[in-house]
Amino acid sequence: LKASSLELVGGCDGSYPMQKKRHTLEFLRENAHLRPRTNIIGAVTRVRNTLAWATHEFFQKHGFLYVNTPLISTSDCEGAGEMFQVTTLLSGGA
Repeated sequence: LKASSLELVGGCDGSYPMQKKRHTLEFLRENAHLRPRTNIIGAVTRVRNTLAWATHEFFQKHGFLYVNTPLISTSDCEGAGEMFQVTTLLSGGA
């Protein structure tokens, strides 16, 4: 793309979130929608992707299967917690 001219329609004050400066991680926590556009989050994402891929590849080569198991949590959403009870108590016959 090659432009022959440029017209500035309106300026941008210093309060606009994405300026050409480094943002602190605290700022990025407050503005989560801006995180993917930063270099540090992009680098962390690439490292996590590489580690996850290598882990899965290792276990696949050694005959393991990847299974998505349900998560058991203390959150009771829409009455789902009433479906079953999880306990650490052993049964009397053990």
